[in-house]
Amino acid sequence: MKNDLFYEVGQNLRRLRQAKGLTLSGLAAKAGVAKSLLHALEAGRANPTLATLWALAQALEVPFGELVQARPVGDEGVTVQLIERTRGRSGEPLEVYRMDLSPCSVRWAEAHERGLRERVIGLRGKARVGPPPGREVGPGEEVEFAGDEPHVYASEEGASLLVFLHYPLPPRPQGEAGSPEKASLALREVSLGVGGLALEGRWLAPGFQEGVFVRWGANRTYLFSLPLAPLPRLEAQGLLGEALALLHAPKEDLRSHGQSPSLLLRTLAWEGLLLKGEVADPAPLLVQTARSPVGSSKEEDWESRISVDLYARVELLHPGYARQPLFLAYGLQAVGLEKERFLDVGTGPGHHLLLLLELLPHLEPVAVEPSPASRQALAQLIPGVEVLPEDFTLLDSEETFPLIVCVGASHHMSTWRFLEKAYRLLRPGGLLAVADEFLRPFTTREERARNLVLHHTAYLLPFPLEETEALWALRLLALQGKSRGLRALAEEALQDLETRSDAFATFARLELQALLAGLDYEVETKTYPRRFLELAFAVGFELEHHHRLFATHGRGSWDGGTHLFLLRRPK
Repeated sequence: MKNDLFYEVGQNLRRLRQAKGLTLSGLAAKAGVAKSLLHALEAGRANPTLATLWALAQALEVPFGELVQARPVGDEGVTVQLIERTRGRSGEPLEVYRMDLSPCSVRWAEAHERGLRERVIGLRGKARVGPPPGREVGPGEEVEFAGDEPHVYASEEGASLLVFLHYPLPPRPQGEAGSPEKASLALREVSLGVGGLALEGRWLAPGFQEGVFVRWGANRTYLFSLPLAPLPRLEAQGLLGEALALLHAPKEDLRSHGQSPSLLLRTLAWEGLLLKGEVADPAPLLVQTARSPVGSSKEEDWESRISVDLYARVELLHPGYARQPLFLAYGLQAVGLEKERFLDVGTGPGHHLLLLLELLPHLEPVAVEPSPASRQALAQLIPGVEVLPEDFTLLDSEETFPLIVCVGASHHMSTWRFLEKAYRLLRPGGLLAVADEFLRPFTTREERARNLVLHHTAYLLPFPLEETEALWALRLLALQGKSRGLRALAEEALQDLETRSDAFATFARLELQALLAGLDYEVETKTYPRRFLELAFAVGFELEHHHRLFATHGRGSWDGGTHLFLLRRPK
């Protein structure tokens, strides 16, 4: 028979982990515990120590009481029971615990999250609490200390304590005082390169400027700009030439392509208008597929964190998406690839492949896609396409190919293993084409988190997502160079969008899910372009071409955004 306490804690643990979208491996890595132990805890078959529970609560970024609820837990002479969860005087989350220390007991506590403060009131006996060696607290006495550094609770005679945990409030960026004159000036500052700012009040900034977006949330006006990164003016014949010309077309020409029979032209025209501040009806770009079967994904699949059905529906709305097959086709046409079989890695539902085949219909794709739900969507979008239901890095094939294409999927795999496998499956002289999202270069975990936020939220800037205060506060906080509270704001923004089912909100939810997975470094393992190229060189590839197709963060050609690499295996 299961222990009731262990079972309840295990159920809480599973519920919180799944609500965060974390896999067992992901949470185990974040908390620094073994996956086997985590599995046993969720099944109610293991006795968790206080240290393990604290580590899991911190990894889940939830208050300790959320995990243990009101059941007493403890080990080695120390028992802790949640008494109350409420708000402190400043509105901060506050938890109150009763802690009972047996005679000669000691509990060493790791540092809690940054900014947490502890207040301890003695009920019975004497104890030492706080950073070592600790301060003495007796009945009716009170001690307060910073809980975000290692501390101790110890008693020789045994004691009972009330422990108050004051959690820090999630930070919010501060706005500037607003006025019509300030709104006009702020718009000019942002268009000249100020990353973003907020004005207190809902001020209509006059005079829209391309690449600058005004968004509202609660009682603030947010102004942001996208990096200026003009695309080269390329020429070609036929549909390819028409599509390349759309990248530089005025609004009138873009509107005229809104109902084009070509999905590629419709997509490029819709995106062109969006980036110029005109939001056209997205219906012609929405793809309907049958719902994927419930439970078809494995615990650690991409689809365990990102809904394939929703992704298949709105992916063509993604800014920069159609540019990938467009520039890919231009590069492949330049090298004169003849009618041959090629591998398309991580095909997913197949939007990019559909667009690529519009431009280069003589190519014969062989899709490599391990996800059953994605294969189902692919079969509906491109009936009859050959599919290998394998993880590309584990693919065992004697056949070699002149071309391997990977659009938007390389960051779901180990980059090194992906490049090594591609090199082995290419014929000498063959091409590897990788189009994917990359971050601005980073050197620390905190910098990567900020860059991740600025990268993903940049794709959302052109969308009319008003009243999503947390989303724009999240972007502004990252622009201000702050890292604390980003995840909490991203979760809040996702929650704000949960009640909306329109296409724009659906796209935003997917982008935020990808952001959260990236913050957890699960499924989404984006790196920066030069790092990717360094690894490609190390494997043995030579660089043929590189384009930054859509800029999200930074002005340099190797900064954040959607990039295309054409790499060649030497002969």
